[in-house]
Amino acid sequence: MTARSGLDRRVWQMAFARAVSAMGLSLVMSFLGIYIVETRGYPAWIYGVIALAANLGQSMTNAWAGNLSDRIGRRPLITTALFVRGAFVAVLGTLVMLDAPLWSLAAGVVVTTTLRGCFEPVAYALVADVVTDDQRVAAFGIQRMGTNLGWAIGPALGGVLTLVMPYGAVFYLAAASLFIAGAVTLGVIDPVRKALHVPSSSDGDLRSALRAGMADRVMRMLLLGTFLCALMETQMFSTLSIYMTEKLRLTKADVGLLYTVNGVGVLVLQLPALALIRRFGIRLILPWSSLFDTLGFVLIGFGAGFGFTAVAMAVLTCAEVLFDPSQQTAIAEVADPAHRGRAYGVVGFATTVGIACAPLLGGILLDTIGDHHVLMWVAVAAIGGAQTLCFVAFVRRRGHARAAFVASRAARTS
Repeated sequence: MTARSGLDRRVWQMAFARAVSAMGLSLVMSFLGIYIVETRGYPAWIYGVIALAANLGQSMTNAWAGNLSDRIGRRPLITTALFVRGAFVAVLGTLVMLDAPLWSLAAGVVVTTTLRGCFEPVAYALVADVVTDDQRVAAFGIQRMGTNLGWAIGPALGGVLTLVMPYGAVFYLAAASLFIAGAVTLGVIDPVRKALHVPSSSDGDLRSALRAGMADRVMRMLLLGTFLCALMETQMFSTLSIYMTEKLRLTKADVGLLYTVNGVGVLVLQLPALALIRRFGIRLILPWSSLFDTLGFVLIGFGAGFGFTAVAMAVLTCAEVLFDPSQQTAIAEVADPAHRGRAYGVVGFATTVGIACAPLLGGILLDTIGDHHVLMWVAVAAIGGAQTLCFVAFVRRRGHARAAFVASRAARTS
């Protein structure tokens, strides 16, 4: 079950599934805000409300699915989510083709986004299950490379496809990619055996899982920093696409190419970034990458065209390749191995609450101060300042907790 690289084959299988599904979904989701706001003529805040509802649904599913996967296994949730989500993406494409009422489009977006929650935290927990402690940074970096390989291809291809075929028809290609990803995961051997006992209500209760996460002083800072990170970084995919077409007058093909800069940048920079993480450790990388992310959003406000915005995107990409593997490794380190799925689910909950709030916040900023480019993106970047402080607190508390654990273990053995 071990590949030549020393990593379990399942790490590569999950990375491939991520690449295929991300490529398909980014064909259409990168342009959904543009479709609703520009093509259909609805205000940006309406799209923000739809995204808020959709991602709140995913946030609940994240926590529920992660917790459930500790008891019934990882693969059933992962595979089922991909196949069912593919079917609903095809339905959403049909609604777009028919210029269906906004409420039906909103319902389709909510369902497809909610289903993602059965994949993300469970897939990360599966990867954490099958690697050793010293392999985690590399394994999570490979997962990120898989996702960004999809994003490197999808938006650029989607931008071109919308020029030669109806936008709604592109959804059918996205659905096919999810079916392919689901077929790949059918061959993944589940690292978790189905529990033979019936769990107590406290084991399976969603509120208990969230309460336990917030009660832990180390995990609490990780959750808050994760929420702020998602709130800011999602602006890169929701608000930024509308901003570039509406305020900078770039074409959809230009928007797709800028996201390709991000995707290709991850593929080029991820391996050097992993070496930096291993050298300096997540104690330094988490706060500094958060600060670098903040700088990238400030730079967006100074851009007046494609070139400078591409530079800002490159800065954001550098921060991303450092932050994401470090964060996923941090979750695995602070999680109870018996409840690893729950830990990833709770962090996934914080992530998607941030994602849920991001388009609404971005839509309000775009509608109110969008003409003042620097002011708008400095306001977004201020979130990153708070995120940086959270991760400074997290690594300090994590260090104190680890020192206390070592001291208590030494006292017991003496």
